[in-house]
Amino acid sequence: MLRKIKIISLMGLLLLASTQMMQGQVLLSLIFGDKLNSGKVEFGMNGGFNLSYIRGIQESKGQNNWELGFYFDILLKDKSPWYLATGVYIKSNVGGRNIPLDFAGNRVINDSVYNGFVNAKGRVEKKFNTFYVPLNLRYLSKSGFFIEGGAQIGLVFKTHDVYGAEVNDNDLTYEVTKGVRNNGLYKWFDGGIDGGIGYKSKGALGWKLGVWYYVGLTNIYKNDLGPKAYNSSMYVLATIPIGKKKAEKARAEKAAAAAAND
Repeated sequence: MLRKIKIISLMGLLLLASTQMMQGQVLLSLIFGDKLNSGKVEFGMNGGFNLSYIRGIQESKGQNNWELGFYFDILLKDKSPWYLATGVYIKSNVGGRNIPLDFAGNRVINDSVYNGFVNAKGRVEKKFNTFYVPLNLRYLSKSGFFIEGGAQIGLVFKTHDVYGAEVNDNDLTYEVTKGVRNNGLYKWFDGGIDGGIGYKSKGALGWKLGVWYYVGLTNIYKNDLGPKAYNSSMYVLATIPIGKKKAEKARAEKAAAAAAND
């Protein structure tokens, strides 16, 4: 029980620290990695590619992003193939591009600036800086292939409306960036369902490679007034455990010492 309390406490510290400074994630992972790994809990980092788009806005196109985060795979029962797969996508922007200037869900900007983009046949790109937490049930086969599904919840902490156009072979941009508390237009919460498939190696390292798909079910706009639009995203991720070997070695040494004392 004490160990579980320590793990939960460290998970909280990692999440709190990650919301303050993403750069500290690597350092915290290296420091606490072996503490967060046990016989039933695997902790590590994930990273890869994220293709996001916004459903409900005609003509909009996908947006390419990078993803970085950490994960916890929690075995639900000894010798069981079932796991609780969770963690935090720390660098996980979502949004879409090629949105028409006259779309009702764009931020209002100065008329002269707006008319300039109209004359230049400009478009709008929306970006949402979001922390996502997947909560999935995973089935891991003996061959190493897995499938999982569940929910994904997100905290939107910054929003961007980027007006763009090409004028005389030069890129013209005008960006409106707001924090979650004063953005006036978008919700701070994003949630939906997700699922994934992949493969986990059987070697000592135990890396994973997989594809996950998220379907947002929360309208990105406040009070559900006016347009309705939803974030969606596809992730192609690789994961690697941190501190797993060190934790396994420590458990083996402890078991050997206990056996010697008997």
